[in-house]
Amino acid sequence: MFLNQLRFNNLLRYLFFFLVCLTGVITLQSHQFKTNQTQTRDYLQEEQNHQILLTFQKFFPAVGFDNLKADWIFLHFVQYFGDNPARDKIGYSLVPDYFETIVKYDPNFTQAYLTLSTANTIYAGKPQQTITLIEQVLNSIYPTTSSNNFLLWNVKGLDELLFIGDNQAARYSYQMAAQWANLQDSKHEKNLADRYLQTANFLATNPDNTEAQIAAWNIVLPNLRDAQNKQEVIDKIKVLETRLKSQQLTTFPSY
Repeated sequence: MFLNQLRFNNLLRYLFFFLVCLTGVITLQSHQFKTNQTQTRDYLQEEQNHQILLTFQKFFPAVGFDNLKADWIFLHFVQYFGDNPARDKIGYSLVPDYFETIVKYDPNFTQAYLTLSTANTIYAGKPQQTITLIEQVLNSIYPTTSSNNFLLWNVKGLDELLFIGDNQAARYSYQMAAQWANLQDSKHEKNLADRYLQTANFLATNPDNTEAQIAAWNIVLPNLRDAQNKQEVIDKIKVLETRLKSQQLTTFPSY
């Protein structure tokens, strides 16, 4: 039992490292698109303008150039995400809309989805929607259309494990990540496939990940500005903390 828990702790460290790396990537990308800021800005009006433009982009026909439209919207997303003063004041409420709109126009935009999934989960606090949209993408693509497609299964499994706490759904995602990674030719992908399969096999033991979920949601909490969304996350953390305390009392009862 102790050995299994040690392995699970090592797995969680690896997953958190992957999560932090993805977060760093989108931060670096967004900095490349920063614009000059004025001292006085109406952030709420700017957010409404972004929403109007995004609604127009979502419903205006692409006339056969869906992938180019997806590229254009993604560039707007990176500008939006990289506007730190506005995001600090208003938050990241439009990230889910950008994500959904880009999925609509180009399911093969894998690199964008690796960025958007992290932004939507970590900054907008919407891991369940991330899972739903990634599932939609995975149902629309082939394993080998991009050498990175298998990473989408990894992202999905990560959210299922660390935010939803669904070990069996995460297990399936890691099994699929292993299958898709094995279709690639490089040794690196083969090694990743082995790691994914090991993760899936370990998740078959249904290890407890309550503490990991608490840590994951605490990463999300500081990024939220919407009061309702923030309270929902606080409530989730409280429920998980209560569960953890109950488990600890059961494991180490006081006499």
